[in-house]
Amino acid sequence: MTARRAAMLVACVALLSSAEGYAAGAAEARVYVGVGRADITPLTGGYKGGWACSCAQALGQHTRLYARVVVIKEGRRKIALVAEDLSFLGAGMVRDAVAIVKRRGFSERNVIDSATHTHGSQTGFMNFGTYNSVLPKSGHLTKFNITNTAADPTLYSFMVRQLAKAIARADDDLAPGAVGWGHTDLLGVTQNRSLEAHLANYGIKEPPGTGNVNQDPGGYRDTIDPSVDVLRVDRLRHGRRVPVGMYSAFADHGTVVKPTFSYFTADHQGAAERVVEATVRRAGHVPRSQDVVNAFADSDAGDMTAGIVHNGPAQAEWVGRREADAMMKAWRAAGRSMTAHPALDLRWTRVCMCGQGTSDGATDSTPVIGQAAGAGSEELRTIFYDEGLAREGDMLPADVGPQGDKVQSVRESGNVPQAIPMAAVRLGNRMIVSIPGEATVGVGKMVRRAVIAVSGGAGIARVVIAGYADEYLSYWTTPAEYERQHYEGGFTLYGRTASLVLRDTLAELARRLVTGKPAPAPYAYDPNEGVHPTGAGYGLGAKKGKASMQPKPVVRLGHVAFGWHGGADGVDRPVDRPFVTVQRRAGRRWRRVADDLGMQIVWSSDSNGGYLARWEVPLSARRGRYRFLVTAKRYRLTSRTFRVRAAALIHAVARGGRLLLRYPHAVIDQDWTYRPSFAAGGAVTFLVDGRRFVVHESRARMFAIPAGAHVVVPAGGARDRYGNTNAARLVIR
Repeated sequence: MTARRAAMLVACVALLSSAEGYAAGAAEARVYVGVGRADITPLTGGYKGGWACSCAQALGQHTRLYARVVVIKEGRRKIALVAEDLSFLGAGMVRDAVAIVKRRGFSERNVIDSATHTHGSQTGFMNFGTYNSVLPKSGHLTKFNITNTAADPTLYSFMVRQLAKAIARADDDLAPGAVGWGHTDLLGVTQNRSLEAHLANYGIKEPPGTGNVNQDPGGYRDTIDPSVDVLRVDRLRHGRRVPVGMYSAFADHGTVVKPTFSYFTADHQGAAERVVEATVRRAGHVPRSQDVVNAFADSDAGDMTAGIVHNGPAQAEWVGRREADAMMKAWRAAGRSMTAHPALDLRWTRVCMCGQGTSDGATDSTPVIGQAAGAGSEELRTIFYDEGLAREGDMLPADVGPQGDKVQSVRESGNVPQAIPMAAVRLGNRMIVSIPGEATVGVGKMVRRAVIAVSGGAGIARVVIAGYADEYLSYWTTPAEYERQHYEGGFTLYGRTASLVLRDTLAELARRLVTGKPAPAPYAYDPNEGVHPTGAGYGLGAKKGKASMQPKPVVRLGHVAFGWHGGADGVDRPVDRPFVTVQRRAGRRWRRVADDLGMQIVWSSDSNGGYLARWEVPLSARRGRYRFLVTAKRYRLTSRTFRVRAAALIHAVARGGRLLLRYPHAVIDQDWTYRPSFAAGGAVTFLVDGRRFVVHESRARMFAIPAGAHVVVPAGGARDRYGNTNAARLVIR
């Protein structure tokens, strides 16, 4: 073999091993992979979880909510990595769901189910009633629920069955494949909303609202968790590996979309999920028959948020796109280290919070909510804050027992879990550890250090935190953070040292895993609290729909609506398939442009069966004839046609010797899709000393302003590459 041919062969091998779809022999595929999803979107009219506020009612749907699953099987070992578009989830629900798929080899021990922690999902399904509470808010004083907090049997049954269905679909999808890990950091999107509590980890004590990221010895970077971890999953199909998605983890509260947006929404996580799935499908040339899944598990996001600087569904999409870009960077890096033979093992246990001792003192055996928790977080203050009854930083002058300096407001014995599941999973050179609730970045660092200390010598390179996983027990703060009694400390229920039980248990599980020892015996405990699925269902909805409002002509970035009458509270919506679709006339056919599985359409439904669907027309929508198509469970309904036109929405802005074409900002809660700040590409006609001068750019944002004594951009003279123009004349000089 010549040197040139050898070099070409090496280059080809390197290309094939890292490309999105690359050839592989079936004989090497020892690991089996599968992906699946199921729709968990409820009826409209209920309240949204996370906010626990009567101000957060969902009258419709912005994005569908899903349970997404990645199943990994190697030999006799199998694990399901799940992410659900929920604010939180309970161990009882997970236990009931896995009982349905028990014959497939699943149990509560090998299913890691994380909530994305979107605050735009449903409430009313948790096994423990405290987490179904809806508190009043100024302006909404007559709407609340703090007494009848039992789980809704129909909603609970629906969610159990759909979770089981998602796991079963991923299991049915199992095929020989390969997996690989990638990692990157994402900065500039999140911040630490309880910075002063975080600074206490370094002995720095500042009153709430007075700290600065520069006080942290590591600066801004150390105040957040920038880690984006991605498990890439490819399956073997007709002699080549086809990417089918990923399991991803990043720490960011799902609070960019506020309660004032009255639709169910997956928040920024929903955008990241959809953008990644679409990008992987295109990059890997994935056939339409194959699902592609981004199971986005929130991580140690207890004090991590993008929801202070960013607000509303359009900005949530921007945040999600940033997350998606980082995930795709890590996914491509994972493509360079794919393996069909990853190490796969796990250890699971359940621990009672029963007042056990730790290296820094005993925990409490009674869960207690502190007064500081009553203030709410920076994203939404509560009625107790509004009335001056609670503030972050409310604390006792000295410690009192295991609850330390917490001002004890509500003793929750019996209303929240007493015992919690935890797991450590070895997958390749990563250790995934599950945390049943909201760990701060400080707790995340503490857990990672402890786990890597006992497993690093066994080939573990990184620890990946699956937060909000398999159960929900509010917050976990470090002892130092707890003593500052911010919102998170007030909701650390079992006292100042509770997070040390978390740390020590996960480290012990990891130690036993890498040394081949069994997990500690789980504490005997029933997490269902008497709640189990029943035969209840939502029903089939109306037999017919009748149009009540027809769409009118619309310009790009405008909103067009279609109304009709049907069954109450969205019961007509089918599960797992589109309900509302926008179609464009192309020759003799109607072609799908958007549907309510994406992010462009919102629809609402009231208790009288009144429906209203609205489409936010993209900047790039083709001009022409369109219509709405409603495909309900039992009827099909089409609107009259309407026309989409180009828009005179550009604002030409001169900056030095360059011209930018600025798009209008999205109005919070009134607009719901991302749009860039400036046009990329287009043409600008300048009138220079009375003569026309045209500047073209294919993708650049800045257009050079020609020299001349008198330079004007006439109305309609600035045009983006989609044909949108400026309405106002601009005199440059």
